Amino acid sequence: MNLPLSDVKMSKQSKIKLFADPEDVLRNQKIRKGILEVGDQLRERHPWLVQHQDQIGLGILTLAVTGIIFNITQYARGKMPWYVAVPLSAFWMSILHELEHDLIHQMYFRKNKNMHNLMMGAVYMFRPSTISPWIRRDIHMHHHKSSGTKTDLEERGINNGDKWGLKRLIMTGDNMLAVYLRPITMMKTTNRYVNAQKNLTKTEKLKLKAKVSSGYTPLGHIHYALWHGFLLMSVAKLAMKAVGIKQPKNKLWKLADKTTKFYAVSIAAPNFLRTLSLHFTSSNMHYYGDVEDGNIVQQCQVWTDWRMKPLQAFCFNFAGTHAIHHFVVRDPFYIRQTIAQDCYPVMKENGVRFNDFGTFKRANRRFESGKS
Repeated sequence: MNLPLSDVKMSKQSKIKLFADPEDVLRNQKIRKGILEVGDQLRERHPWLVQHQDQIGLGILTLAVTGIIFNITQYARGKMPWYVAVPLSAFWMSILHELEHDLIHQMYFRKNKNMHNLMMGAVYMFRPSTISPWIRRDIHMHHHKSSGTKTDLEERGINNGDKWGLKRLIMTGDNMLAVYLRPITMMKTTNRYVNAQKNLTKTEKLKLKAKVSSGYTPLGHIHYALWHGFLLMSVAKLAMKAVGIKQPKNKLWKLADKTTKFYAVSIAAPNFLRTLSLHFTSSNMHYYGDVEDGNIVQQCQVWTDWRMKPLQAFCFNFAGTHAIHHFVVRDPFYIRQTIAQDCYPVMKENGVRFNDFGTFKRANRRFESGKS
């Protein structure tokens, strides 16, 4: 069975963790056992899911990349309008995100480093709005260990814990603005994350901080330069039209206009739609601020409400399945999708919340301020 090492570490940790409510230890174990049983039953019925897991992952990657390239070429040839190309590519990119997440947990080609890194590079290339997956790996592993706490850099980075308003909405779809508009917050969270890593020397902590800070280098910076350039040029053209000024006719303006527009439709806008959908769901279905360190029952909720379906379509039902992943890491995303309905009863019975939309008013806390 292709069981990620992180799953083994988490299971050992959960056995010795003590929580304020002693029943939460038992609840965690019951949910984990129930999910494992459902997953094992699926594997027994379809052993090829385990036997060919590497090939399945590679096949899904090939299909998604082919879909994106097809959309780009059809748009370039004038046979697909932008309003069709953008959502279609966003869907395929949402699958690439799920693959990256699985790869971070080393679910594909763990024993073949070259193939593993090739897949990591491919999912990164078509999703350059994210930090490097190689850098994200350690941050994500810490997220599993301390989800919803002050050291959870991954969730804090996508605005989890901030009060809802226009500022948070803008940052939800733009990772770079989420940094630029909260520099002090991100510096403090990065420091907390670094200091939470045990047994590091001062020099090692400085290196880790530098590594985290370089997460968007180089693809992310290039991506956002082109995306923000497109947005600024679009605003400028609207302003010129409103006041009756003609657009510049020089070659530089035309080249910049053509380049940024093509990149926006091909890569940037689909990633914006995907990111907005994913981060809106992820930052709200994860709890923050009053979560006990390591208490998985408290970390996530599940969204099954039909009103969330449009967002779920561009993040591959993330809010419907991600809580399952917190309890059992081993399952690739397509298995989580398959077993989700069978996992919900044991999760509900043992305290996992469903469709708790009050989190929007509570800045993602589990309870109102001052309550426990």
